[in-house]
Amino acid sequence: MMKKENPMRILKGGKPAAKLRARRAPKRAGAARGKRTVGEVMVPDVVAIDPSESLASAARTMEQANVGMLPVIENGRLRGVITDRDIVIRAVARDVDASSTRVGECVTPHVICARPEWTTDQAMQAMSQAQIGRLPVVDDQDQLVGVVTLSSMAFRAPDKGEALETAQEVSRRSARAAA
Repeated sequence: MMKKENPMRILKGGKPAAKLRARRAPKRAGAARGKRTVGEVMVPDVVAIDPSESLASAARTMEQANVGMLPVIENGRLRGVITDRDIVIRAVARDVDASSTRVGECVTPHVICARPEWTTDQAMQAMSQAQIGRLPVVDDQDQLVGVVTLSSMAFRAPDKGEALETAQEVSRRSARAAA
């Protein structure tokens, strides 16, 4: 039997992203009740970055992959995430040199993660409470297996209205915080 190649990639040393192995999580009872699981709707093709890379490299990677968040992986473990907002707030706004500043210096270390067996309702509740639109998905060994986003749930979830409500709640809270 041929092994499936995992599409997850990590950027290291400015070279093309190498592929990481990720395990598929077993499907749980949530799917049987008509609720989809995070494992069913998550995006498994995740571009990640090493904390030793520069912020400029992270920004280029985000642009090339058309994403606003990169999981930061060190020694095979999720160390945190770096977002486009992190780069702007923690670097650009402080006039930090993005070419010499490392991702590890601006990483958001305390990350809310989803589990593949969670229902989409659980993921949307976590996103709404934390005012975020993306959650890294980790398995029982805390290995990154994917990312679940509001848009991935909107496209794949049976109740698209719930995904829209969550997106509105995230936006509403973000707007209040900015005011």
